[in-house]
Amino acid sequence: MKVSQRAMSNIENPRRGFLKFGFAGITAALSLSLFKHTFAKPPIKNDKAIVVHEEEGKHIIMGRSKALMTIKFSAADHGIESTSFCTEDIVPGRKMPVHKHLYNDEVIFIQSGAGILTLDEKTIDVKTGTVVFVPRGVWHGLENPGTENIRMVFQYTPAGFEEYFVENGTAVGEPMKTRTKEEYAATEKKYGMVYKVPR
Repeated sequence: MKVSQRAMSNIENPRRGFLKFGFAGITAALSLSLFKHTFAKPPIKNDKAIVVHEEEGKHIIMGRSKALMTIKFSAADHGIESTSFCTEDIVPGRKMPVHKHLYNDEVIFIQSGAGILTLDEKTIDVKTGTVVFVPRGVWHGLENPGTENIRMVFQYTPAGFEEYFVENGTAVGEPMKTRTKEEYAATEKKYGMVYKVPR
């Protein structure tokens, strides 16, 4: 097999070969990176402040629990990627089933009322003013054994999981949406929602 004089020169002097062809490869890679950075579609971003008053937001009645919740701001409606913000009323005798999120961290603030919070294998009494950080992958649920509503304020990071409620719930004032067990399972998979006891 014949080897060209140019190739032999590179074999004999690998440093010269690297300098000649290595820098060309590095330059091409940097150019491609710059091209992607310059012309790639920018992420959704809202750089304007948002104010949502008490009566405002997207009001939803959840399908299975019939709980009333409000999405105050979201990725879909406001272009916010970092976090979403919601409220929910849990009436006496009802509970939020134990579940975990695969893709989102959650912060829960008990604005009013008192209940029993489940965190993995622990149960904790919570009341007005309690704040809880729930990392993704941690089982959690909330029960209201009392006589007054629990007003729960919560947010997801990153934003996006709030669309799970939109798909499974019904906007207040509209005919109640009906969904099959298979449709619920599809949205659970889509948004990384896992119930400890399958529903």
